[in-house]
Amino acid sequence: MTVNMRNYHIDEKNKILNIDLQCESGKEHKAGKIRFSLVFEGSCGKRYFPVSAQYQQEIDDCRRYMASVRIELPYIFFEHFPLPEEKVTVSAVFCNEDMLWINMAPMIELPGELFQPQERRRSAIREISDRILYIFCTILLPVWILDGVLAQKGLHRLHRAADGRQGKQAVFYHAHGLVKDWTGYGYSIREYKTNYFKKCYERACRNEPGTKGILFLSERRVDAGGNLDRIRQEVQKKGYVSREFLTETPIHKLSRKEIRRCAGLVAAAKLIILEDFVPQLHSLSLRRDTQLLQMWHACGAFKLFGLSELGIVDHLNQSTRNHRSYTAALASSDGVVPFYSEAFGVDDHIIKPIGVPRTDIFFDQKYVSQVRQRLFQKYPACQNKKIVLFAPTFRGSGNKTAYYPWEKFPAADIMDQLPQDTVMILKNHPFVKKTYEIPLEYQERIFDLSAEENINDLLFIASVLITDYSSVIFEASLLNLPIVFYTFDLQEYLDSRDIYFDFASFAPGKIVGDRQTLEKEIMEILQGEGEETKERSISREQFCRFFLGSLDGKSTERTMELVKQLLTTD
Repeated sequence: MTVNMRNYHIDEKNKILNIDLQCESGKEHKAGKIRFSLVFEGSCGKRYFPVSAQYQQEIDDCRRYMASVRIELPYIFFEHFPLPEEKVTVSAVFCNEDMLWINMAPMIELPGELFQPQERRRSAIREISDRILYIFCTILLPVWILDGVLAQKGLHRLHRAADGRQGKQAVFYHAHGLVKDWTGYGYSIREYKTNYFKKCYERACRNEPGTKGILFLSERRVDAGGNLDRIRQEVQKKGYVSREFLTETPIHKLSRKEIRRCAGLVAAAKLIILEDFVPQLHSLSLRRDTQLLQMWHACGAFKLFGLSELGIVDHLNQSTRNHRSYTAALASSDGVVPFYSEAFGVDDHIIKPIGVPRTDIFFDQKYVSQVRQRLFQKYPACQNKKIVLFAPTFRGSGNKTAYYPWEKFPAADIMDQLPQDTVMILKNHPFVKKTYEIPLEYQERIFDLSAEENINDLLFIASVLITDYSSVIFEASLLNLPIVFYTFDLQEYLDSRDIYFDFASFAPGKIVGDRQTLEKEIMEILQGEGEETKERSISREQFCRFFLGSLDGKSTERTMELVKQLLTTD
């Protein structure tokens, strides 16, 4: 594959780069689009900008893809800018089907002055006029709500602020988006409480003379054995001063008292440790001596996340502060560093490919043996059986709309086609609330353990994993577990949620699109006849080396060394 620039134009007044790019690949590349990154490099480091090129035509022995990208240059380097007089190079980089990173020669050089932040403060007169307009718009709120109702009925498009929302909530966010575009003010409770959190933090910084100790911060459930839990235990063993603010309640549902407490803890911490996205944290300008460690919960890089979704997710703007505050972030291998750098909007050196602490259990044979023994004692019907583990991801736009189309996976009918010494375990994504109704006569052969067991523990007793687009494939690959990808809606899913690679060449297992082929593939694997598909360009060994190369059972140990280093960083 090659990437070439066709032409570019710079809007110097608004500091915007418009660039047209052309990609060419071999005819064997059948995907409708190709992903790569533009790399901006200066004295302040490197930043990656995601690009998706669409297929245009087939010429001679190659397929041609085109992309036109609009880039707001002051947001590329966030708070670390190149010198105005220096040159910033722009080049392209991509990962090919052999899992090798290819760096193209620089295309253009841009003056560092174009990357300097623009002054966007509103004048006092403008602010007063916006507030008056906001009051007027609020009086007319029923009109904007009616407009949202009409948009829902298809008369025109809902505002982008309503993306992923349904019913009354979509109508409300449509009105909120309209008014905010006009006035700069809206009705979002999340935004109001995030601003309150910011003010509380700034007040706490003035009252708190310095920082010390560690703060564990999360707004999702902390799983036993997860990254945060393992490092918290090690921190306690070593006697470090630590505090925590762990809740499953998002900020817009927290009380003002809880928000004040959280802001105070953040202001006082020398090192803040996360394992997932905490959005309100990125509204802050953190103290210079505060370190922020992101122990991202996932291994590898599969579905796009963070800033990699720029240009795909409508409400994600180039000006977003999300993720860019990290001073260190963990990754599972050297190979995925550019993906994480792009997703977090940070320089490569921020990404630390030292492993993922929660995966250490996969190298602990004593732990594996204890888990297997516990599970077989708790579920004796699984002992001495071949176990099919079905662990799909969800469909829908998020937590509130998540579902799985169980009519596509009638577990009882599938079990009818498998040997009697086979049992099936169902493991739903945590977002999916509607479970599969197991017929009475199959309750000794089909078990829904979604709420009872950790997915990693279930992998230790599985004979084969059936999944679709779930990142559980990385943990299964550590165990060399056979994987079948049941992707009956592949194109539809990829249209709504993109991935970093061409799925067919990337998936470490057989891809099937219908139930009959699925049953046949499961049967072959259970009978020891299944083999790795020849359609893929990489082996399972290459897959593990590229995505999981830093996982060796010592990730927790290396992370604690990093924690010690961050605590002593000025």
